[in-house]
Amino acid sequence: MTGGGVMKRKLLKSMCLAMLLVAFAGYGTEKNAVLPQMNLPKTEAAAKAAPVYEQEYAKVVDSVYEFISDGTSDNLPEQGRTGICEVRNFASREAALQQLGYTLQDISGDGVPELLIGWISQKRGVGHYGKEIYAIYTFADGRVKYVAEGWSRSSLQLMANDNLVTRGGTGISHQVLAVERLQPDGSLGCYELYFTWPKDDGLGVYRNMTCRSEADASQETDMTVEEFNEMRSEYANHSVEIEFLPLKDFKKQGFKGLMRQYLSAGG
Repeated sequence: MTGGGVMKRKLLKSMCLAMLLVAFAGYGTEKNAVLPQMNLPKTEAAAKAAPVYEQEYAKVVDSVYEFISDGTSDNLPEQGRTGICEVRNFASREAALQQLGYTLQDISGDGVPELLIGWISQKRGVGHYGKEIYAIYTFADGRVKYVAEGWSRSSLQLMANDNLVTRGGTGISHQVLAVERLQPDGSLGCYELYFTWPKDDGLGVYRNMTCRSEADASQETDMTVEEFNEMRSEYANHSVEIEFLPLKDFKKQGFKGLMRQYLSAGG
């Protein structure tokens, strides 16, 4: 082979190598330019992925957290705060953050979970459980709506069929057992109400289906006060445990870990 041919081959190899280097350099530059756009922070990505109702519920839980933590009540909902205020008044900050819990669970059956805030009475394994509910909120018409609340003298619990049971009263002569059902529009439908009311020869037990404890608008039953109290106890015994997340973990956990719960409850 002539000297000129050798030189041409060397020149061709050099040109091919240069083109490959440029191609690889361009490939690396293109990839580096794309990756930062795809690598969104996890918190930002999670916020974008969260449903609207979850974002709005988070504001409510955050306001409860701030209230328990430092007493700030500016953003605390006007309705549903009675039991939460009791907890803050009678428990230390650390105990309240540990014992107050929150969860999402579809109790209306419309496929959108409700926000439940309640008292954690026991821990089993990694789970936290309790029966007492302090506040329930639903999401309807594009906003959060108050549903019901419980406190020391008015126990609010959930039954296996998702009915809500309230046991309370204003004194010995007036005790109440209300069974209600949350409707998809956010209102409470009354299933039945039993209550005691004074009459000439003692106390009578009355029943109606409007959940208004007025003797004149109700039917007197043949139930004794003792039987009425036994029925109240039976409802309490058959109420269901709710799995909560401790309020103390809200800032770092949010609603993570609740997907299984409210999907299985909502169907």
